[in-house]
Amino acid sequence: MKQDIGAHQILQKTLADVGADVIKVERCGIGDETRHWGPPNITENFSSYFVCCNRNKKSIALDYSKVEGQEILHKLVKNSDVFVENLRPGTLKKYNLDYTSLSEINPKLVYASLTGYGQEGPYSQKSAYDLTISAEGGLMSITGPEGGDPVRVGVAITDVCSGLYLYSSILAALYQVVKTNQGQYIDVPMYSVQLSVLANIGSNYLNSGIIGKPMGSAHQSIVPYQGFKTADGYVVVAAANDGQFKELCEAIGWPSLPSNPMFSTNEERVENRSALIGHLAERLQEESTSYWTSLAEEHSFSISVVNTVDKAFAHPQATHFNLIKEVYHEGEGATIRMTGHPARFGGKDTGVYGVPPLLGEHTKDVLNELGYSETEIKRLHSNGTVQCRE
Repeated sequence: MKQDIGAHQILQKTLADVGADVIKVERCGIGDETRHWGPPNITENFSSYFVCCNRNKKSIALDYSKVEGQEILHKLVKNSDVFVENLRPGTLKKYNLDYTSLSEINPKLVYASLTGYGQEGPYSQKSAYDLTISAEGGLMSITGPEGGDPVRVGVAITDVCSGLYLYSSILAALYQVVKTNQGQYIDVPMYSVQLSVLANIGSNYLNSGIIGKPMGSAHQSIVPYQGFKTADGYVVVAAANDGQFKELCEAIGWPSLPSNPMFSTNEERVENRSALIGHLAERLQEESTSYWTSLAEEHSFSISVVNTVDKAFAHPQATHFNLIKEVYHEGEGATIRMTGHPARFGGKDTGVYGVPPLLGEHTKDVLNELGYSETEIKRLHSNGTVQCRE
């Protein structure tokens, strides 16, 4: 059950990639809103946004406000391991689709809720998206150029992290089912996830009272650890400890710099950030990007090019691991390209075994599996309880 936010779709995709049989429940008529989040669009039915999160899934279109729609979901739940929803707290209770109702049908069920702010509390009924949570949860206040306006991260990172937190929580709950034969209710509020992924910036505030601020590509606690302009582009330089800093200085022709008490330790470098970064910025602009990245290959510090997206996908590692997958959707007559699952099992990737589904593409098949006759399916379709695709 979903209300079309990215975190929920990322969770579904991750489960499907590793072999789960994921049945995506969509609204009749409109379906998942992200089908139409374009341009760019691949076909009339698929936006690029939609296909990046919806491979390897089945789609049924169903109206759960109708009693017969609820009955269908109850039959599905009876033999399901996991039920996931991200509607506003309390919404599904009036349709007998809350945890209490469904756990009576299937005591081993793992019921997972993904919400903006949680099931309880003063903000529990407030609507939420990645943008609003990243703003309210502090992320935008620490993102962007120093002294600039608050900036949204380039991808929906709060959605991504929320989906992955829920994914790991579901796996833990499924393990509990194996051990105890007892299901579990899980609630993952996106706001809680956002505070969690503030990581060291959050810890700096909680333990030292330091309020994070935007610093461009720089790191609050490590210097040098940021981006620099070269003679022909941009690189990032990461010297995460004193030994790496010493190597860096020797490699760029400044062997005596680490003995300077202003820069001898990371603590001193953080205190004297401006002076050191100014010197490094001048030095790095004297040579090309390829010169600096090649230099770093011989040392423990790291220097990497700042790639555009096209160059990132053309990276030798992306090619080596076959990360770009290509599938052909016969129903749409279109070739779809997408990024594969990043984890490898036994040296092999998971592959892409199912194209993104059309709205209601699997409604009839799922109902047949549940024991509905062709006559019953036609009646449910005609009265608007379900939507089948011919």
